[in-house]
Amino acid sequence: MIAKKPISIENAMSRAAALCAKCEQCSPEIEKKLMAWGVTQNGAQKILSELKRLRFIDDERFVRAYAHDKLHFSGWGKRKIIQGLWAKRLPREVIEVAFDEFDEKEYGLIAFKVLKSKLPSIKEGIGCYEGKMKLLRFGVQRGFEVGLVGNIVKKLAEKMVEDE
Repeated sequence: MIAKKPISIENAMSRAAALCAKCEQCSPEIEKKLMAWGVTQNGAQKILSELKRLRFIDDERFVRAYAHDKLHFSGWGKRKIIQGLWAKRLPREVIEVAFDEFDEKEYGLIAFKVLKSKLPSIKEGIGCYEGKMKLLRFGVQRGFEVGLVGNIVKKLAEKMVEDE
């Protein structure tokens, strides 16, 4: 593999700023990209501090946007969102900010919609133990809490009984 020629600090700064202007980025992602571009550790720290000063990078803002998007567009629960943020190497204090703006009622409704959308693919149906367990496992894999998923499965099973 041919090593790329490192880019200048000014060029790296403008490329990183352009990247941050397109979509929300977190500091570990930008640092990783700067290192891949051949910027030294010292140069990367200078660029990161300047991007933070200019508000191109704000990890708390990134965490809030990430959590909002994963909940509303991907149907992820809190646990899976935390795992995704942890994989991006963000500090625990920043990750905890993610759920400050979550409305618990809306969170429960999203969990209900996600689980209800899975119902048609469960061939056993939700009336039997196996069907309930499949739905429960699916909800937990999506990152929703076991208690919340259990309550939703129970409600869906009761509704199915009422509809028959």
